[in-house]
Amino acid sequence: MAPPMSPPISLAAAFLKGLEDALSPPLRAILWRVLGLGLVLSALLIAGAYQALGYAPSTGWGWADEIIRIAGGILAAIGLAFFFPVVMTTLQSLFLDEAAAKVTARDYPADPPGREVGFAEGLASGLRFLGLAVMLNILALPLQLVGLFLPVVNILLFLVLNGYLVGREYFEQVAMRYASAPEAARRRRANRGLAFGAGVLGTGLMVVPVVNLIAPLVTVAAMVHLERGVRLGRKAQG
Repeated sequence: MAPPMSPPISLAAAFLKGLEDALSPPLRAILWRVLGLGLVLSALLIAGAYQALGYAPSTGWGWADEIIRIAGGILAAIGLAFFFPVVMTTLQSLFLDEAAAKVTARDYPADPPGREVGFAEGLASGLRFLGLAVMLNILALPLQLVGLFLPVVNILLFLVLNGYLVGREYFEQVAMRYASAPEAARRRRANRGLAFGAGVLGTGLMVVPVVNLIAPLVTVAAMVHLERGVRLGRKAQG
């Protein structure tokens, strides 16, 4: 059964719908799973920092050595508090395909569910993305140096560079559920403005405190709605 046709969704509407999806029970389950993993990982890192300081040169006073170890653990905890959103974003990226499937099942039950992106295909896509990210950051280094004196340059560079990368990765990740990796890339290039705009909005959410904890889920859910509109539009034109 062919999915019902619907008018294309705007970026703003897609992200509002994505926020609703991210707070729904199916995606909340992913969020709690990721939060648990993040807390366990953080606890292990703090414990590792505490234990590692046990191998530091001794002061000769047992109480002083213990204070140093405790202080090191506290400093590690403070550092992780700043980086915890990054940890959450990284862990959520492992569940983007599952999140896309849950959004489709929740909002478009009459649509074909799409295929599960295999580990090998997902890994190849991730490695290509990583290589591109490294290359673009190296090329952008001169502008980053300029940004040391003109902060607005760094802000714009951050939004443009990461907006492109996030838009590319998330659009193709969702599109690969209904197409091969090369075809998903072609669709993204044919709709590069839409993918880039979604990437900029997603990047913006990822720097907002508290919101950044669910930003990847909001972004992938929004991309499901946008990619569906593109895909159905192609079928209508065909």
